[in-house]
Order: sequence, then C-alpha cells, then structure tokens
Amino acid sequence: MLKVGIIGVGVMGAGHARFIKEHVPKARVVALFDIDTQKIAALADELGTITIQTTDAETLMNHPDVDAVIIASPDPLHVAHLKLAIACKKPVLCEKPIATTLEDARSISQEIKAYEKTAGKTMIHFGFMRRFDASYREVKRLIDTGDYGKPTFFRTITRNVASTGVTTPGLFTNIAIHDFDIFRWLFKDEWVSVQSHYPRKSSLSPEGIADPLVITAFMKSGIMMLADIVAFNNYGYDVRTEVICEKGSIEIGINGDVITRANRVMGAHTGGKMEENWIPRFTESYIEELRAWVQALLTGEVNSDLATVDDALAANEVCALGVASI
Repeated sequence: MLKVGIIGVGVMGAGHARFIKEHVPKARVVALFDIDTQKIAALADELGTITIQTTDAETLMNHPDVDAVIIASPDPLHVAHLKLAIACKKPVLCEKPIATTLEDARSISQEIKAYEKTAGKTMIHFGFMRRFDASYREVKRLIDTGDYGKPTFFRTITRNVASTGVTTPGLFTNIAIHDFDIFRWLFKDEWVSVQSHYPRKSSLSPEGIADPLVITAFMKSGIMMLADIVAFNNYGYDVRTEVICEKGSIEIGINGDVITRANRVMGAHTGGKMEENWIPRFTESYIEELRAWVQALLTGEVNSDLATVDDALAANEVCALGVASI
C-alpha cells in the first residue's frame, strides 16, 4: 500500500485525493497540506483516511508515514515544492507545468536530473493526463497501423467556459501545453517553431488577455499544428482534435468518440451533453495516470507513458517559443 501526501487541496489536489480513494486500491491518501485549514479539514472528513494535516509543506514531505507526494499547488509554487521533495527524497507526481518561466524550468530540471541520477531511477513524474485518455491512445494505435499513411498536420480545439486567473502566457502553460505534450508523445517528434496569432478579441474575455488565441507550430518532421484556444465562452467545455494523414483522417470528438475517415467511409459519430469543465471529460485519464504512477512506484517498473522531467521541460520550452512570439 502506497501512502500518499497531497500538496495543495484545491480543485486538482482534492480531485486526485478522491480518485485515489475511489479508484486506486493500491494507494491511500494519508496527508494533506494547504494554507487553508478549512479546506484541509473538509477534505479530511470526506476521505476518512487522513492522519496528517498541516499548513507546512516541509512537515508533510518529511513525515515518515508519507511514501510519495502529489504536488497540486498553484503553478508558481511548483518549483519550491519540487525542491522540498528533492531535499526530502520523496517520489513525486507533479501537476503541469514544471515551472511558470523557462529559466526556472531549466534550473529545476537540472536539480531533478541530479536527484534521479543519485537515486538511480525516475523519482519525479508530471501530470499530462491526455497520455492516458482512451481516445488519444486509440488515435496513436490507428496511426501506428500505417493504414492512414503518414500524418501531415493536425487541428486542435480547446475552449473553456471560463479560465479564472489565466494570463496570456498562461494560455500556453496551462492550456496549449497539453497539445504540445500529447502530440510530441503521439508522434515521437520534437517541436521546432511556434507562432501566435490573435483574432478579434472576445467581449467575454477580461482586459489584458489575448483571447481567443490561434497557434501554428511545426515539428521536426514537418508535421504542422493549427490550434485554436478560447479561454472564455458561454457554451461548454470543448476539446476536439483531427489528425490529417496521407490516406485519411482521425478525429476525436467533444465527448472523446473517435471518428475515422478513409476510403470514402466515415466512422460513427455520437452526440452527447457538453461538460462545464475538463474534469468530467478526463476523469478516466486522471484515474489511469494515478494507477500507472502508483504501480510504477510499488513495482519499480518503468512506464514510458508517464511524463518525465525531459517531457515536462520540452513542454515548457515550446510554450516559451509561443510566448516569445506574442
């Protein structure tokens, strides 16, 4: 049984804690950290497994009853909490991004690599849950068959009802970063260029945010991405993708259904209710990611689908290219 501590009990931290309780039998959440004691107490009552409640992150990290840590604190605190984990020699699953600036991402990456070299194994993984989503894994399987030919370009859509607190750089490090990671993983390719474009500003968006945002980007092989990001809309959470290949296309619909087009035949499409945010759409992805992380820690087996520090840094590097093009 892996005993887990959670750093930050906001939406993501509390979500991970509930997923572990309900769906990951080989792990138990035993410790919670947050600066909000009321949030800690409420979640502890709900979980019924908490023996450590603290407003000091180091206390949780150092506690002998904590085997591993999930970092789900606000993005600007990720580096500080990763440093604590390294000092306390704890394995970690850290939510993306690794850092909010490229300089910090590069610096902490070096510290993590040194830590893992000493440990002789991967100690820190990063939360890119789309790698565990059934629809993206099906797209990968279909492409790998070769039946559709080589991918030439792909389109992605990410539209949120509201992205509270987001900044223009955050459109990259909080939203586009998922596209940058999943397609690097899917195609086993590297990003080489990114360009940002700004259509007419939405009246729903706060001042000072470049919303909507359109991104064009190229991979080393020549594959091109066209991504549109809307941080504020009024109709529902909308994530879609279409990969255009030489002999056909493969699409992921709003509800995760995979639609293929080849040989003048279009696969089935199912409708459904749109969600308010990303959690219902990717619940199973989060659960599978947590199961994979726990299994890797308990067995020592390497799971190449879990994102490493190299993956996290690569995502931040391409986000920085996008921010620089603003």
